[in-house]
Amino acid sequence: MKVLMKILKWVLIVVLAFTTFNWFISPDYHVERSVEINVPTYIVYEQVTDLHQWKNWAVWWKNDTSMITNYSGTERGLGAKMDWIGSDEMKGALEITSCSLEGMETQLNFESFPVAYGFWQFDAIDGGTKVTWGMKGEMSFFSRFMTLFFDKMAGPDFEKGLAGLKEVCENMPAKSSEVTTVDWQQQSYIYIENTCSIGDIGDSLGTTYGELFDFVGANGLQPLSGPFAKWISFPVNPGDEDKVVFQASVMIDKDALDIMLAKKYGIVDSWVVDPYKHLLENEYGIILDKTIAGKTLQATHFGAYQMSAVTHNKIYEFADANKISLSDLPYEFYTNDPTTVAPEDVETLIVYEIIN
Repeated sequence: MKVLMKILKWVLIVVLAFTTFNWFISPDYHVERSVEINVPTYIVYEQVTDLHQWKNWAVWWKNDTSMITNYSGTERGLGAKMDWIGSDEMKGALEITSCSLEGMETQLNFESFPVAYGFWQFDAIDGGTKVTWGMKGEMSFFSRFMTLFFDKMAGPDFEKGLAGLKEVCENMPAKSSEVTTVDWQQQSYIYIENTCSIGDIGDSLGTTYGELFDFVGANGLQPLSGPFAKWISFPVNPGDEDKVVFQASVMIDKDALDIMLAKKYGIVDSWVVDPYKHLLENEYGIILDKTIAGKTLQATHFGAYQMSAVTHNKIYEFADANKISLSDLPYEFYTNDPTTVAPEDVETLIVYEIIN
């Protein structure tokens, strides 16, 4: 009986000591790591807001190659979700609860663990982006002691993940041709203007080109170029709204277009300036425009489209060195289909009109 009383006494002492110890420990934890990545913010943003890409750089998929991951919610960005179960049968889930070019927030739910909150911060720096990734939360009373070790437990995983993200972002295949000055004859083109987020550019362009080329084919018109886009606005820096505005375009014979519209709708009153242009917009939501007649700067980008900023910057540098003023609205001509070739084989001709 005395032995039992001694055991109970020491158990009580340990429990009281542990309780007192936890009482003086903050329940809050916060762990974060940072890395500098030598690419524009929007490239990092694309990788981080697309949960399907995490397995390419986050350490957990490398540590547990048998982990099963499922995706739900939106395709990327706000509302995107993933859940997983590891080879040890431990389950978890993550949802993106907010995102912008300044950063992203996530909610993490681990089995038998209080809700945690992940966060990302993107800061523009010279030549690239400073990326901060972390997690914070609050432990239950009897688990407060774990906050003393949380940084050492979780910090290395964030470090390895950021290193993987840096490697992926900085090693996307990309190179540029030499910048050349090319004389352009004035050319007519039609376009549909659309908006989307950075992560939806590919899908949105594809859908909009589908509408444009359906119109061309259905009306017996011959495109005089492959598909190209004129970029009206593109978010580049933290703080910019995640909103891209583009014109999905194709060169067209204006006379053939006018004849087709005249046959279909009859002769339009001639007192209206360019009457078929207005008819086209009113009936189809398609705009007729034309390029300048003059000089342009051009270069071809080879490789991953996400890295096309490399070629845009090369054109800017050439223009600055030669005191050339450029239009703010470049054209991009898609020489081949990025869905049918390897990333390193994608070709994009970039054209800037010279305005001086």
